[in-house]
Amino acid sequence: MKAPERVLLTALTSSTAVFSLIGARIKPLVVPTETPLPYVTWRRIGIQRTQTLGSPLGTPKLTLEYSIYGATYDQAREVADAMRVVLDGYGGTVDNTTVKQTSLENESDDFVSLGGAELPPAYQITQVYDVIWQEI
Repeated sequence: MKAPERVLLTALTSSTAVFSLIGARIKPLVVPTETPLPYVTWRRIGIQRTQTLGSPLGTPKLTLEYSIYGATYDQAREVADAMRVVLDGYGGTVDNTTVKQTSLENESDDFVSLGGAELPPAYQITQVYDVIWQEI
C-alpha cells in the first residue's frame, strides 16, 4: 500500500535535528499516556483526487495535520521549527512511494490538557501540510 505519510515519517526520523528532539516519538493519531514530552502525532484530514474524462489523474493532494506537544512553549516551538525545515518543500521516494511536493499551509498554537486530569497540561503547535504524491 502506498502511503505518503510514511515517506514524510522517514524524512522526519532521518533528520538529525528532529530526531535529537523527539526521537521516534511521532505516531499516527495517539501516543501511550506514559510517553514523555515532547512528541508528535499526525492524522489525515483530507484528500483530493483530480479526475480527467477517462480516469483519475493519479497525483492526489493529501492534507496531513501534525500536532506537536511540549512541556514548554519553547520546546514545542523548537520541534515545530525543525519539522518545518524538513517538510516544507520536501519531495522524495521511500518504498516505491513518491512525494512530489509538500507545503506548509497553516500553523497554530494552543494549550491543552493531555490524558485527563492526571497529566499536566501541554503546549501544542499544529501544522497542516498539503502533500502532492504519485498514487498511480
